[in-house]
Amino acid sequence: MWISRRRIRWKNPRPKVRSGISLFEVVLSLVILVTSLAAIGQLISGGGRGAVKSRLLTQGVFLAESLMAEMMSGATPLSSQSGMTLPNNPDWTADVTIESESQADLYLVTVRVQHQSNSSMGDVRYELVRLVRDPEGVLLARSAEEERLAAEEEEAAAKSTQSSAGAASGGSSGSGGGASGTGGTGGASGGGGSSATRNTGTSGATRFGGGR
Repeated sequence: MWISRRRIRWKNPRPKVRSGISLFEVVLSLVILVTSLAAIGQLISGGGRGAVKSRLLTQGVFLAESLMAEMMSGATPLSSQSGMTLPNNPDWTADVTIESESQADLYLVTVRVQHQSNSSMGDVRYELVRLVRDPEGVLLARSAEEERLAAEEEEAAAKSTQSSAGAASGGSSGSGGGASGTGGTGGASGGGGSSATRNTGTSGATRFGGGR
């Protein structure tokens, strides 16, 4: 018996339809979700800590600069202090260290400010170091310079007054000499006139006598 191959057809099995997801997929999804939430929470917490520290550090910089400016101007005494509470900022304390240098009236001033907090987020320190001249020495040097300038101005004013007085006295002496010279010239002119008259009278008498 002979069977043709064209009539034989192989039927493919139908794919099985899945009615839901497996337990492994559920667990894997939950693990991915929890890990993502933890990472996002860490980022948010780190950003918050960074913002708080930046704000406190900026405030510490302003407080240290203000305290240094007060000592440079003489409003606050230039002396070492420890654990000083800053006014209007009870959460901040400051330590000041003064070290003398080789040059006179020059000191190395170190200001350290610290924020008091129970958490590590608010634990902020800042240190500022500068070379500062003694305000009292600066004031003395400034007063000495002002006195020197005032003395120079008084000396210059006295010299100008003396020169003006000398010029005025010289002008009056020149005017008196000019008047004396004018009087002498007039006297000489009068004497010449009288002698000329006597000569004229004598010559006239001679002419008359000769005529006789």
